[in-house]
Amino acid sequence: MDEPSKSDRIVELAAKLGVLRPKDLAAEGIQAEYLRRVCDKGLIKKVGRGSYVLADKQVTPHLALAVAGRAVPNGVICLRSALAFHGLAEQLTDEVYIAIERRAARPRLDYPEVKVARLGGPAFTEGVEHHEIESVSVAIYCLEKTLADLFKFRNKIGPHIAVDALRAGFAANKVNKDKLWHYAKLCRVERVMKPYVDALASPSFDF
Repeated sequence: MDEPSKSDRIVELAAKLGVLRPKDLAAEGIQAEYLRRVCDKGLIKKVGRGSYVLADKQVTPHLALAVAGRAVPNGVICLRSALAFHGLAEQLTDEVYIAIERRAARPRLDYPEVKVARLGGPAFTEGVEHHEIESVSVAIYCLEKTLADLFKFRNKIGPHIAVDALRAGFAANKVNKDKLWHYAKLCRVERVMKPYVDALASPSFDF
């Protein structure tokens, strides 16, 4: 395979995969040196440690999720990032909240900044959805699991964020109450959430 065809293949891979990682080239028998050459030509650009995208790709909150999804394939987008994906919070361009298994090594990314939540067992594996973002399949917790996690980690991210998110979810009629209770019990926050859920689920609420 000569240099032009290798360069073309790198661009094709970047377009297909959304976010290109050096290991993707190894699988194709392409040396990493060609990645630098394609960057020098302005065909692709580096957006973080070991993450490359097409040169015309805009840096957006969705791209941040895609980069994190490829860099941490065993992680799950959670908390404020998941809440924003579900349309109930402002999207974050430069940081991503991601859950990893309790004993997993901490991800090393310079973009986006990673906020880690460690979970274990069903609290980590349940409630996971997969969404295609910038051509990348990204694991994200469903809304109800996200709301339960916000209460679980309320002391770290702020209890008002959890309450405001719950209120917004009910106001938008996006919350399945049965699913919410399932994840509240799974995360052991049902007693904390119950007063708020009872108030929000009533015909009229104001708190």
